[in-house]
Amino acid sequence: MNSFQARQLGKYILLDQLAVGGMAELYRAMITSVQGFEKLIAIKKILPHLATEEYLVSSFIDEAKLAALLHHQNIVQIYDFGSLDGTYFIAMEYILGKDCRIISSIAKEKNTPLGLPNALLIVSRICAGLDYAHKLKDFQGKPLNIIHRDISPQNILITYEGDVKIVDFGIAKAASQNTRTQMGMIKGKVAYMSPEQAAGKAINHRSDIFSCGIILYELITGKRMFSGDTMHILSNVIEANFAKPDELQKDLPQQLIEVFNRALQKDPEDRYQTCGEMLNDLEKCMQLDMHPTAQGLSKYMKTLFDEEIRAEEQHLQQLTQIGLMQKGKKETPPAISPDMEQPVAQTAVFPKDAEEKMAPGHPSTPAETSKTKKTLIMTIGAGLLFIIILIAVSGRNGDKAPSPPDMTTISPQITEKPPVAPVTKQPEVAAETPGTETYRKAMKALVEKRFEEAISLFQELLGLGPGMKEKIAAPYAEALLEQANSIRETDIRQAITLLNESIQLDPGSEQAHFQLGLLLMKEKDYAGAIESYGDVIELNPEFPDTFFNLGFIYASTKDYIRAEEMYTRVVELSPDYVDEALFNLALVENKLGKNVESLANLEQAVKLNPQNDLAQSYLKKMKKIVGENP
Repeated sequence: MNSFQARQLGKYILLDQLAVGGMAELYRAMITSVQGFEKLIAIKKILPHLATEEYLVSSFIDEAKLAALLHHQNIVQIYDFGSLDGTYFIAMEYILGKDCRIISSIAKEKNTPLGLPNALLIVSRICAGLDYAHKLKDFQGKPLNIIHRDISPQNILITYEGDVKIVDFGIAKAASQNTRTQMGMIKGKVAYMSPEQAAGKAINHRSDIFSCGIILYELITGKRMFSGDTMHILSNVIEANFAKPDELQKDLPQQLIEVFNRALQKDPEDRYQTCGEMLNDLEKCMQLDMHPTAQGLSKYMKTLFDEEIRAEEQHLQQLTQIGLMQKGKKETPPAISPDMEQPVAQTAVFPKDAEEKMAPGHPSTPAETSKTKKTLIMTIGAGLLFIIILIAVSGRNGDKAPSPPDMTTISPQITEKPPVAPVTKQPEVAAETPGTETYRKAMKALVEKRFEEAISLFQELLGLGPGMKEKIAAPYAEALLEQANSIRETDIRQAITLLNESIQLDPGSEQAHFQLGLLLMKEKDYAGAIESYGDVIELNPEFPDTFFNLGFIYASTKDYIRAEEMYTRVVELSPDYVDEALFNLALVENKLGKNVESLANLEQAVKLNPQNDLAQSYLKKMKKIVGENP
């Protein structure tokens, strides 16, 4: 018996749920019409309990409007957008294939290289799609100035038929929208950013060109262009410091080396000025006794994913039969999903009896002003297994520094911002396969927050065979994360163990890395915490809490230069506790002998929040210091 009952959403039949994320849920669906017309599509729908959140609905609508403007064979197509029973949905092209990250991973595992011709074909198609998007105009002929901002392997799909599709224009913005492309706004995955994007500077379409160069580099050499810990990667990206591709692969054609030289220039003015220019040079390279074709790429994909394709075809046959049966039934109100409350990690707060007593001169934390911030999780889940569709940062000589208050607690909230949050995958388990009932029970326990029971059931599923681990990785990882959150005050070591297990299952979980960093801080394992926070920055380089906590660590270990860098980054990101970041920055600058800068930041902190008594008190003392030592 099928565990998911096909349901009606207007003219669409929902066949099964592919994923559920913090903002929306994704369904595989079909549409039927006269003369036996049938078409598989994907439906993305806002979660019922978020349908009244004005900001989220507005973002969802903006995404749909922008994506609907894009009609190109190398961009995932939006078919329809609407609202039924008070909930918005997007109907889009159904993609059967794999993203470039998975392709590269499986290619290495099976020792079946992609090859230079296929790599050139893929990137040429990316350039074609981007060139179209970059040059798109509105109905009045005004350029929209669209920038994708997140051209990375996860957002490039290769279908089993050899087509190349760019997905997830969710963080792309058109200049005509009420959004900003400005200094300090960083979106995207760090290792695939342009230097100007990584530095938080204003960007334009030439940023996407640099990202295309990175993908070309990695597909051809089989090596990461930027590797190491996240802060090291960020530094190298900003300086465009990387090994030249011809140093890694000696037999590259000179024409291709010239493509790399132009695409990967640090200064946008020295780069290709359009993706069309890069496309022209790639096509010249492909004429050098290569002549790659979509048929050749399709053959490679079908060889690499032979077993997956057969299993998916069988599953689709079953689903479409169910859909056709549903067609004959009377249409019912589109109750798309049960009222499932997404498990959300609790705020990570250090208990009062574990206060960090620090030497005078160390910064305070946001908790001292009793501020909180609530940011809804907006990461959209993606299809598991065979369906990949992405929906979708010491004082001056003679000066006596005043003593600031002791460190007390750290209480940053978990925040996942679109679209760079990790993708949460909702696995499919065929209804007729062994373990289906156990899987259903495990998911029910997870939704009802019985995390220990869910973990036990997921462990039971693992005993069914090695292939089960991949299928249940995402919800199993979530259960481990939530259980860790529930016991962190009573058994911190066990909580750390659970978080590490969660990360092994789902390395893309921003929450798990962040929570692990908090617990390692509490254990004073600062090296481990720095590594965990580095992973968070890789996933979301505009998450201010991460930089704030890194600033705390570096200040605690008297690395004031790096602490200054971290707190400066927090101020640039301007969270709602920016006055606290300015206060901490002022304390660190005083340690570095920068009393004038320290005074200026204290004044700014007090201006932003006159109720910040710590800043008020320290400002009076600093005025005396600066007055005595002008």
